Amino acid sequence: MDGDFDDEEVVKRMCVGAAFSVMVIIFTFLGSIKRPRRSIRSGPSEENLRREKTRADLMRRIFHGYSDSCQNFVRMRPAAFMKLASLMRKLDLLKDSRNVTVEEQLVITLNILGHKSKNRTMRTQFIRSGDTVSKYFNRVLQAISCIQGRFMKQAPNEVPPEILSNPSFYPFFKDCVGMIDETHVDAMLPATRVSRFRGRKGVTQNILAACTPNKLFTYVLAGWEGSANDYRILQDALSRPQPYGLRVYPGKYYLCDAGYTTQPGFISPYRGVRYHLKEFTGRTPQNRRELFNLRHSSLRSKIEPTFGILKNRFKILTSKPHYPFPAQVDIVLACTVLHNYIATVDPEDELLNETTDIEEEDGEEEINEESNVMDFTLSQTVRELNASKDEWRSRRDQIAMDMWIDYCSKYRHGDTHESAL
Repeated sequence: MDGDFDDEEVVKRMCVGAAFSVMVIIFTFLGSIKRPRRSIRSGPSEENLRREKTRADLMRRIFHGYSDSCQNFVRMRPAAFMKLASLMRKLDLLKDSRNVTVEEQLVITLNILGHKSKNRTMRTQFIRSGDTVSKYFNRVLQAISCIQGRFMKQAPNEVPPEILSNPSFYPFFKDCVGMIDETHVDAMLPATRVSRFRGRKGVTQNILAACTPNKLFTYVLAGWEGSANDYRILQDALSRPQPYGLRVYPGKYYLCDAGYTTQPGFISPYRGVRYHLKEFTGRTPQNRRELFNLRHSSLRSKIEPTFGILKNRFKILTSKPHYPFPAQVDIVLACTVLHNYIATVDPEDELLNETTDIEEEDGEEEINEESNVMDFTLSQTVRELNASKDEWRSRRDQIAMDMWIDYCSKYRHGDTHESAL
């Protein structure tokens, strides 16, 4: 009997233990379900509320502080900024996340581009982690690249108004569709690649750009080594298939400096002849070549203040960038697209109208003119290449002669005698 009683006690204890264990599991499960609900009801912590208030105060000061607070902080005026944020939302290129609005994403990125601000500075000002700042900076760069087609269209096949309205340029440069030049931007690379990018201006990337006389970029090719020859970069731009290559129309041309050669689609100045505007100070042109170079320089030099405005607005282009090289290329392209965007939506922007020179060594419009674009991908024999260059040099000579005859009839009583030719 005693043995049966002991067995019964053991069974009871086992049942009680099992029941207790089941109850513990149930209560633990119910507690895990209720815990987040209690957290939601309790709302954000005081620390999170303080951070949100600080960010809201900062955004308020940027857009509603001094009259130029927005321009100083994000390098564009409030109306242009709001249009940009609206466009990003409309095209679904940027979205509000749970914690970061589209406006804050843009403000962080534009301040970095405009003031070469460090990640840690943005982290402190907006009370965000460094990873968050970096994530949205790269996301905004990609979004800006997606609006390039809207705000950076290749030069149209027509006479620019700035040429048409100037008797010094028209009709002589009536077939000019723009100017090309290069500029250098500091680059940071691994030690194994530095030597390829080191040129006379240090370790840089060489950027080819085309622009119109009204200071709009029409084509930008970034990422080339600083040591690369300008003419070689141009050949790369011409060899790329449309719409990725530089567009040149038959009979039309770009003005370029003496670093390039006169060839189909490009006219450079006469070499060995005064060219820069300051060289003509206090002295009038003495022959057709000097007159051609003077007016060529006057028109082509409009690209230099365009570079100056770009670098003055986006200071990140004037400093050593601490980003992977692909991101450095994206930064250059983003800055040029933003330059065109501001010039399009806010032409009265004060930075656009500053005389800033640098020393240089809504709907998407369809342009269906690729069939009438010169094809530079076709190979030519040396004889054909030389013949085409001679043809364009002759064209330059004819422009220079027409200019000289017109100039002499207006200012020299028809005397076409030339000296120092």
